[in-house]
Amino acid sequence: MTDNEASDCPICLNPMTAADISHPIPCPCSFNFCVTCLSSLLASSRDDYQMASDGNRHVKVHLNCPNCRKDISGSIEAIIEERRVAKVALLKDIPDCELSSTDLRQKYWTKKDGLVLESDKDNTTKAEKKPVLEIDTTLFGGLEFAMTIEEQKYVTELMTSGYADKLAQAAQILEGTAELLKKGVSPSITAANSNESNGPVSPIHREAAATARATAALAGGYSNTSGIGQSRSRDGTEHPVSNFQRQMEQKARDRLRRPLPARMPLSVTLSTGEFERLALAMRQQAGLVPEEKKPWWKGVLGDRIGGSISFVDDEWDGSIADAFARARIGPSKGNRKTLEVQKRVTTSNPAEKMSINRILKVGEEDACENHCDSEPVVRTQRVLVANIRGQAGKSGIMKGDVVTHVNGEAFYGNTSELNSLLVSLYEEQGKDGVVMIVVNADECTAEALRLRSRIR
Repeated sequence: MTDNEASDCPICLNPMTAADISHPIPCPCSFNFCVTCLSSLLASSRDDYQMASDGNRHVKVHLNCPNCRKDISGSIEAIIEERRVAKVALLKDIPDCELSSTDLRQKYWTKKDGLVLESDKDNTTKAEKKPVLEIDTTLFGGLEFAMTIEEQKYVTELMTSGYADKLAQAAQILEGTAELLKKGVSPSITAANSNESNGPVSPIHREAAATARATAALAGGYSNTSGIGQSRSRDGTEHPVSNFQRQMEQKARDRLRRPLPARMPLSVTLSTGEFERLALAMRQQAGLVPEEKKPWWKGVLGDRIGGSISFVDDEWDGSIADAFARARIGPSKGNRKTLEVQKRVTTSNPAEKMSINRILKVGEEDACENHCDSEPVVRTQRVLVANIRGQAGKSGIMKGDVVTHVNGEAFYGNTSELNSLLVSLYEEQGKDGVVMIVVNADECTAEALRLRSRIR
């Protein structure tokens, strides 16, 4: 057997990874095959049954070595887990834009996802297979031109999964794509121009830049054209419509038919120096540092501690409609120095309101199918962004956003606990450290995006 043959899986003939080779199957015959085939074998043994004459169900596929038929049921799950962990370590430092959708699933695999991935289940019939996932470019915040097709599919799958943690993963992938753009790197554009010599800016670059500007304008409620119809000259003749214009018109229609939540998930990386003033204010409150004299106008307007970003406590009432509203935050009635959520504001567009009601109705029908009895409302503690400016303000975070993750970990505390966490990160790393904050990757937004994906 040649080296090339030895490095290929003897079942699917695809190349074996380093994780497959370094974690072989403990079988006396030394037969080894890839983790995809190993997971497929495990899935088949769990899902495929036959009915015996006495009514008992027996597994058709047994967990035996395909070569010597030795029983490997006692070690197969441990081997798959070891290979998954090793694969995560191998892919950890590779940019998402360079990975396929299968590799992206493996890169972000955790034990909660189970040993068998959806891509490993090859024993399902056509009737059992899920419908083909449609890419939803409205979820990418104008970055679709800088993403590969595989990446768009994976991010769409994460965004519409209905799980808050997967929403945070999608936000981190989009942040990585945006960072590559800042460095002048775009995976889709690079692939398109890999065979071209350096020269003037290509049409792909110009169209990409125009897409980004137009998407930002639509997100802010502005448009260079009146409505979404074709523009006409004074003599009534129609100007030719480019593919770019058609795409933007389709996006505008889709936003009215399937409006996005008012708070979309966003991942940002901030300097710990943004929380220097917050650390100083907490030391002054604890009496460790004398308080400095403040100008008279600060006493009138109120002193917002926290430097470039401050927070306020809030409660989620458990409704999905909350995802389509933004909290309006202002000074409390009794004390102008403290902030509170005054009310929640929804869209004033009648067409959007009707579309939002359609999305919410889908959720009500699902709830009725599962349990028609009304459940008591459970209010959940959360933290909102109250004020934002400086570097944090330029990052895209807005007032009313919900803080859901800090440095990759879900956050469930209150404002005081969040401030303490950020100050501790500042004290550990100093001014030159970084902290990653994800906003709006909560259960409310995740469920709203899942229900929205079912509207066709």
